[in-house]
Amino acid sequence: MAGDSAWTIEFDHYDPGDETRREVILALGNGVFVTRGAVTDSGQDDRHYPGTYHAGCYDRVPNQVAGERDITESLVNLPNWLPLVFRPAAGAWWRLDELGILEYRQRLDMRGGRTVREVLAQDRDGRRLRIEEERLVSMDDPRLCALRLRLQPVNWTGQAELKATLDARVINANVRRFEDYEKRHLRVLGAELAGPGVALLSVQTSDRRATVACAQRLHAGGAGDGGNEMAGCANEGQCGHVLRLALREGECASVEKLVALCSSLDPRHADPSAAALEAVAGAPDFDTLQERHARAWERMWADVAIEADRADVLRALRFHAFHILQTVSPHTAALDAGIPARGWHGEAYHGHVFWDELFVLPFLNFRFPAIARASLMYRHRRLGAAREAARAAGLRGAMYPWRSASEGVEVTPRHQKNLLNGEWMRDHTWRQRHIGSAIAFSTWHYWLTTGDDAFMQDCGAEMMLEIARFWASIAEPAGDRYVIRGVIGPDEYHNAYPWREEAGLDNNACTNLMAVWTLCRARELLGMLPAEQAASLRRRLALDDEELALWDRISRRMTVCFHEDGVISQFEGFERLEPFDPDCLPPHLAGERTDWALRALGRNPDEFQVTKQADVLALFYLLGEDEVTGMLRRLGYAFGREDILRTARYYLPRTVHRSSLSRVVYCGALARLDPAQSWDFWLHALETDLNPLKGESVQEGVHLGAMGSTIDILQRRYLGISATPQGLRIDPAPPPGLGRVSLGLRYRGLRLQAETRDGCLAITADGGNAGPLHLLRGEERIALSPGECVEMPLPH
Repeated sequence: MAGDSAWTIEFDHYDPGDETRREVILALGNGVFVTRGAVTDSGQDDRHYPGTYHAGCYDRVPNQVAGERDITESLVNLPNWLPLVFRPAAGAWWRLDELGILEYRQRLDMRGGRTVREVLAQDRDGRRLRIEEERLVSMDDPRLCALRLRLQPVNWTGQAELKATLDARVINANVRRFEDYEKRHLRVLGAELAGPGVALLSVQTSDRRATVACAQRLHAGGAGDGGNEMAGCANEGQCGHVLRLALREGECASVEKLVALCSSLDPRHADPSAAALEAVAGAPDFDTLQERHARAWERMWADVAIEADRADVLRALRFHAFHILQTVSPHTAALDAGIPARGWHGEAYHGHVFWDELFVLPFLNFRFPAIARASLMYRHRRLGAAREAARAAGLRGAMYPWRSASEGVEVTPRHQKNLLNGEWMRDHTWRQRHIGSAIAFSTWHYWLTTGDDAFMQDCGAEMMLEIARFWASIAEPAGDRYVIRGVIGPDEYHNAYPWREEAGLDNNACTNLMAVWTLCRARELLGMLPAEQAASLRRRLALDDEELALWDRISRRMTVCFHEDGVISQFEGFERLEPFDPDCLPPHLAGERTDWALRALGRNPDEFQVTKQADVLALFYLLGEDEVTGMLRRLGYAFGREDILRTARYYLPRTVHRSSLSRVVYCGALARLDPAQSWDFWLHALETDLNPLKGESVQEGVHLGAMGSTIDILQRRYLGISATPQGLRIDPAPPPGLGRVSLGLRYRGLRLQAETRDGCLAITADGGNAGPLHLLRGEERIALSPGECVEMPLPH
């Protein structure tokens, strides 16, 4: 297996033009808050964007956008706790961008959950200084984060000053498209010196729904001990200390900055200011904090247990797992926060929660079921709002919003800005009703994987049944079939028909078939629950036999549209649209977003056969070819393996992959149908955030769904490990380039290891299991006692 280098992401030179992307790659978090990897002397400008974000901390403010008043809910950029700047004597403060950088190295240690920056810098007077900065956001104590700075003069001796502050003078300015939105989301409650070396800053969101406090403790050691002096500094929005140091050539001085961040969003912090002061007062020194932090990461990595021969593959998989666990960790369970599309790493999509949990939860279900459960509880707490949304639309059941934030209401902005021509475009993507099926899918597979009957009986079943009720309500009879009108599918380029004024499309295949899937699973679920529990649920929801019969009827007569050659139509009428020729775009628009480019030319993407991302193929990614073709047969449509390939080959050249989820969806859908193409897509997905060419997108946050998908595809498609109602099914189909890989998994409380070796997939039951591990291979049932192993030949 690959060596220790696969634990590290490293940069060997300073590149100001790439800093905002690196700040995301090197961000550190603990599931409660995330801090971007900005240099400690930077402010918000075109080269740097220091940002700290707390899980679920949004601010709701009015905005005037496109001439309309809109209420926007945005993830809040919290006070910057990083500032730590240095200067010799009384000279100018050193800024990395203004110094001569002679040597530079920066690395992310994923195993230990820390970053290290090493610089040899020279100022205009020729003074050279070695600077080493270590940084962590504690996974042991989710309130704490820390910096340690080591300073070593190379060719001089003298007095120096170091200033460490907390700064609330920050705004939301991470996304260029949002420049017309309100940027200020904080009001300062207090900035004070709270004791020797201790500063306290408290803020509140402008809507007054959340209070956050930061407390700082500063300590100096090493060279110059005994000659150090500290003075406080505080003003509106900023507070901290200036430390005077006596530095000697060749000797090293160190400064530790420890910060506590506490929020009223955490039920354990009734008084965030008091909690923050208590946390810094009781916190250990940097070395002890780091040791405890590393042990916490060690425990989590033991549950991840991913290994591979190829170092590039292993590094990327660990990188993806690392950022997922910084977004949602064991500490997240205490909060009411979902899984945001771009992590808590930036301000893309205003930090909203979409359907990305669908792609992340398979990783968590098999390793961290408590975290997965907490994510689904975020959805259950918003079930009442989803019911109210359905009632307001004249429908029944639960209609979940496409974009969620602090509450369960729809927060999709009314407009999107086209940066190519400055035009505000009406945003109809709130019509993506497949979000309900995504939640049902996640609930179902969490239950199958974990066996958490208490969750399903108390929460999950209610969600699934109410989502099914919504689909039965929105489906309209049309002759001997049912149709769903006025929705938008996963491809967001098509919002309306060119020949129709109102927004929305009819019979989107992904939407309709996932509705059928939900109706089928909801009925199946009632048969799997204990009879008394099922009867109680039916009484509480007033779910009678007539309604269940309607669900069954719709699930057998839903409309799916096809082209004449048997290709599944993305939506009814897709084939009537104008073929799209990428060469129609002039050179200056060729690399831009296709929808923006077309509108800049006075055209509308609704007119063309061009899709932003995989849409129809999402069905095969989620369900696999057997389940999709089985549903189509249930509906009375003949559809086989060749039809799937024909459908994929039709849409591939029409898909421009402007979403990070697009290629991974194709990858999973084609895993068995076209292994070579699937492998190419998977390798591309591994580099989504590590590719420097993606800088502008990555600077707004990690692509969390794509990260989860790479691991999901490995375990569910390539190694063929999936939880079913009958048991844990094993049906591997690894692509030729995969090589040797190993995964640690947890299924219904039992641990197992899956490893490809010598043409076989070896499944080993952990020796500490409490009972046998039951596997399904084709029609064969296998029971593995603790410590036993079975080898299954891999297909050629």
